[in-house]
Amino acid sequence: MTKFLFSITIILASITINPSAIAEKVEVSGGGTCEGDITADNLNGKVVCTYSNGDRYEGPFVNGKKQGQGTYTFANGGKYGGTFTDDAIAGKGVRTYANGDRYEGEFTGGQPNGQGVYIGADGGKYEGQFTDGEPSGQGTFTYANGDSCSGTVSNGQLNGEGECTYSNGDTYQGKFANGKPSGQGTYTFASGGSYQGTFEAGEFSGQGVRKYADGNVYEGEFASGQPNGTGTYTFADGSKYQGAMSQGEFSGQGTFTEASGNTYQGEFAAGKYSGTGVYTFANGDRCEGTFQDGQLSGQATCDYSSGDTYQGEFLNGQKHGSGIYTFADGEAVEGTWSSDEYQK
Repeated sequence: MTKFLFSITIILASITINPSAIAEKVEVSGGGTCEGDITADNLNGKVVCTYSNGDRYEGPFVNGKKQGQGTYTFANGGKYGGTFTDDAIAGKGVRTYANGDRYEGEFTGGQPNGQGVYIGADGGKYEGQFTDGEPSGQGTFTYANGDSCSGTVSNGQLNGEGECTYSNGDTYQGKFANGKPSGQGTYTFASGGSYQGTFEAGEFSGQGVRKYADGNVYEGEFASGQPNGTGTYTFADGSKYQGAMSQGEFSGQGTFTEASGNTYQGEFAAGKYSGTGVYTFANGDRCEGTFQDGQLSGQATCDYSSGDTYQGEFLNGQKHGSGIYTFADGEAVEGTWSSDEYQK
């Protein structure tokens, strides 16, 4: 919605006439004329005033002051139609603006005060309470794109408790600051899943829990709307990651427990085992070394549950290159391996 044009305190042209005999038309101090029901010493009744700045008023006067239902047309194209009290815009009325915006509701001292509806030329709307020309109190913003947010309003924006329903079906309920989700809240996706935790400037930021439509769950730190920092990611199949996250991916030190019971502890990059780490199989086998793209690649040492050991090179998870294989009985084979096969 375009910025509300709420600073509309109207300094209406004052009218002073010199006592005279009953007349139908008089000049206005400061420039302009009024004609209509004019007594010897004041304006009383229905009058039309045209001012030198181009503004125009049509409506009743009482003892020289605008009073009752009238219409004030501004030279810039705006207009007010409604109640005047003691020469000021006060009561219920409609104010249209040169840019196409429109306010309908209660006025005090020339400004929106009380209940009202402000409709922007872009199709956005605010309906609720106003104070001194600004949305303030309880109200609802409806945006041109179909989003709708309601709650506690101050300084023309949501501040405090509120809720939103977005055009795509998503919803938010929680704290706001400067018109955006900030603080504790819950965001629910129409496609399934949710986020519950801390928000900052409209984004997931801080501690939170993100539940995904596929059943996966992440609990931990967020930044810029993504898992970032330290947390735990649990998959629907039972596998689990605990450790460092960066921009939504496993990155840094962490531990991954596969659904099979196998575990990896070490370095991650781009969501995969990468760097130095230890992979332990559910059967007790254990390999420690260098990982790349999720698999052993480079130098590593494996201790098997049978008592055998292998120390040497790996490629894509298989013994490949130079190495020494030592059996539990002490016999050792040293040589070259290719795709896990010893080359004689």
